[in-house]
Amino acid sequence: MGHSVNGRNLCGLIAVYMVIKSILNLILGFGFANIVMLGVSIGLGFTLIIGFKYMNFVTAAFLVVMVCTHIVDNIKGIGLNRNIVYIVESVIDVVCAYKLVFDEDIREHFRRS
Repeated sequence: MGHSVNGRNLCGLIAVYMVIKSILNLILGFGFANIVMLGVSIGLGFTLIIGFKYMNFVTAAFLVVMVCTHIVDNIKGIGLNRNIVYIVESVIDVVCAYKLVFDEDIREHFRRS
């Protein structure tokens, strides 16, 4: 059985990562879409921290969709230093999505809400 406090802490860490990632993307390529993504990340992060039911699955799906949407362009431009940052970001996104779905502590955090 998982521990909900650990799950909440992990969700908080993932939420902070998502906001920092959005801010970094906003700095690297300022645009309306990046501003929207910052708002979405803040909203999803908030729902993760409070443990809003099923938002771990919604957030995991969001992260995987973002990876699938951008991975081809990131791999094509792998020679650029900026794209290496995006590849690392994609790997972290997949790890976060996996944790949100399969980590017992996170699942316990969402069962208790």
